[in-house]
Amino acid sequence: MKPIVIVGCGPGNADYLTVAALNAVEDAEVLVGADHLLTLFPAVGSRRIEVTGSMTAVLDQLEPLLDQQVCVLVSGDSGLFSLAQLVIRRFGRKNCRVIPGISSVQVAFSRLALSWSSALLISAHGRLPQQTTADLAAYDRIALLAGDRTAINWTADQLAELGDAYLVVSCENLTLDDETIRQFLTANELRRATFPSRTVLLMLKKGLLT
Repeated sequence: MKPIVIVGCGPGNADYLTVAALNAVEDAEVLVGADHLLTLFPAVGSRRIEVTGSMTAVLDQLEPLLDQQVCVLVSGDSGLFSLAQLVIRRFGRKNCRVIPGISSVQVAFSRLALSWSSALLISAHGRLPQQTTADLAAYDRIALLAGDRTAINWTADQLAELGDAYLVVSCENLTLDDETIRQFLTANELRRATFPSRTVLLMLKKGLLT
């Protein structure tokens, strides 16, 4: 089999694709990904397999195609809370080549001109975080990939427990035309707001933004 190439496609805007990602996709014979990722490459004429439901079913489709160059597109960075690990577990590390991308977390911190080297990164897509309020209090900057209302409410609960020491910045639809950055000082403000599915919440100690 040819190695499966897993490509991090960045936060959504084609301007944030790397040259390595573009080259890998141009060489692909089979292109696999969600519709919003496939549309980033309108000029590529490879066979396309759209991910619409179970990733396991999609990986089953790839089994007879591994004599061709398969490229699997993943959102953000391929190493950060990514579907890349499902592909690697199925076909083996030695049979996969991974190309990193720019993550929405990177973009979120860059919008505030903050370093994220010491940040706690949490994904709440489809699950509640396991971290306690005491765990969060050990960090001055926390990034939460918040895809639904449950994640927003969990963050609001943590903000209420942490008291006045923290605030939350929502980074919504980063790099897209409707990108929005908002600041929330209280848990109640956060609970009343609505958010798109592409939202990164930054919980920051007050003083970091001064």
